[in-house]
Order: sequence, then structure tokens, then C-alpha cells
Amino acid sequence: MRKVILIFLAIIIILNSGCGKKEEKTQLEKIIDRDVLIVGVSTDSKPFGFKNPKTGKIEGFDIDIAREAAKDILGSERKIDFVPITPSGRIEAITSGRVDMVAATMTITPQRELLIDFTEPYFIAGQTALVKKDSKIYNFADLKKKTIIIALGTTSEKNIRRILPTAKLNGYNNYKEAFDAFKNGYGDAFSTDNTILSGFLDENDNYRILKNKISQEPYAIGIKKCENDDSLKSSLNFTIKRIKNDGTVFNLKKKWKIK
Repeated sequence: MRKVILIFLAIIIILNSGCGKKEEKTQLEKIIDRDVLIVGVSTDSKPFGFKNPKTGKIEGFDIDIAREAAKDILGSERKIDFVPITPSGRIEAITSGRVDMVAATMTITPQRELLIDFTEPYFIAGQTALVKKDSKIYNFADLKKKTIIIALGTTSEKNIRRILPTAKLNGYNNYKEAFDAFKNGYGDAFSTDNTILSGFLDENDNYRILKNKISQEPYAIGIKKCENDDSLKSSLNFTIKRIKNDGTVFNLKKKWKIK
């Protein structure tokens, strides 16, 4: 039934998306006319997207990926507006047209592909968990009957329920709220992608990350699903291919200390 509902929602979104009609401009043409690329980003998932406390600016790996897209589309990485969004608000931001694209550690999944479109992946992460350094939890099998904290709107919940059906889950609106809850003792572990957990570990040496991963998480840019209009998707895929081939992705990983 859930799958049927998702398919119905996807059809409604496509029919009412206002794109793909011959008399209208393409997604890419609208961005070029506006001369600004509007991007939904995370501000609490260091090192991918976070607000620098010293400058107040949004920075990170995903932010730099979005700037590369603006450079290719509009000729300047400065022609960009960042809209902070939570994990649970990413799809709505795209389908409502509030943003042109989302670059926010967003994993490609079949369920999401019913509602939005994705570019080619630009990064592969993996889900694991953060525990206290003195914890007796060393792998996911040790979490069978424990309380695990997650961020709502991510793939973490589905993955945990699949491999640990007896675990209790506590969900929070964003990564910071989830980490704060874990830090304050509301769960035995905080589970999300290894890349995001590394950002929290970088500033808190009282924790450790489990070595084993329970999934592969292909990060991609999310955009509106538009029938007969692949202009923006093609442009973004060009950027992703370019930055992989010219060494930009390699350099960004070094810049943000991502393994």
C-alpha cells in the first residue's frame, strides 16, 4: 500500500510541477534568466555542510560541489543562494520549487526516485554508529536491544529497522539535535553516515565510531522531477563528471579531511 501511495504522489507531483511543458522554459533556462542558483543545504553535517561559527558562513564539501555547479551554469561560483534545510525537509524543498537543487548528503533510494530526480552520485558513504569511548558496544550486533538515535528523514531508520528490528529508535529533526540527545544520554548510539559522524567526532574526543558499516550511501544532487526536461540534470551530471576527472573531488576531500 505504501508503494502505491508513493507512486500516486509522484504522478500528482509531475502533473502539477509546472515543468516539462513545451511552452515553458526549461529548468536550466529559468536559472540562467534569474542568474542565481538556489541550493538547499545542510548546516549541521560537518564537514559536508555546516555554519562556520567564526564567520557565520555556510561551508563544507557539499557547499563546494554546489559552487562548482554554479560556476558551470552561470559562470561564477558566487551566483548562488544557500537555503538551510533539515533532512526531513529536503524532498519538499525540491518538489515545491523552493530550491533548484539539494546538495545535502542525500542518498539515492528507489522511494525517493518516485518523488524527485537525482544526478549521478558524487560521493559514496556508509552508515555506521557513534558510541561513547568507554562503551562495551563494538559492532551492530551489540545494539540489538539498545536505544539508537537517528535523524528523521534519512535512510538511517530504514537500515536500522532492517538489520536490528528489536532495537528502539529515537528520531530527531536534524543531526545536531540527534547528536545533542546522544550526548545527553538519551540513547546508546547515534547512527548515520560515517562522513557525518566524523564531523562530530572531530570536535568531541569522548566518542568512537564503529568500524563496520551496514550500508552504502550514494550521495547525489536532488532536483525536481520534470517530464521531457533533463536540462538541469544533464548540466549537473556534466559538472560531476568534470570535477571527478579534473581532480576537484580529490582536492575537496583533502580540504575537508574526508576519507
